[in-house]
Amino acid sequence: MKALTHGKKRPRVEVTHISTHGLWLLTDSSELFVSFIDFPRFRTIFSSQLKHVTQLHPDVLFWPMLDIEIPVRRMRCFPLTSAKPHPPRRSVQRAKTRSVTV
Repeated sequence: MKALTHGKKRPRVEVTHISTHGLWLLTDSSELFVSFIDFPRFRTIFSSQLKHVTQLHPDVLFWPMLDIEIPVRRMRCFPLTSAKPHPPRRSVQRAKTRSVTV
C-alpha cells in the first residue's frame, strides 16, 4: 500500500484502550473498535505491538511491526447513530395535567 505523499502530515491514530473484547482506536476523524472476534490474530499479540499503528490513508490502518493492514470500513465506527432520529416523547405527567384559568 502506498503511503500518503511525502511531506504531508499523516493522520494521527492512537490506541486508547485494549480489553478482552478488542481494541479502541482514536483517529483524527472517528473512534473505531477492532473486535477480536472479527480479527482473531490481534488477540495473541502483545499490547506494546498493538499500540504501534499508523494511518496510511483515511481508509487504511497499518501495524508496521506486524505487517497487518486493515480497511477502516471493516471496523466498527463510533458514535453509533440511528438511521432516523426518534421524535421527543411527551412526559406522561405533563400530558395528564392541564392548566385551568378561572
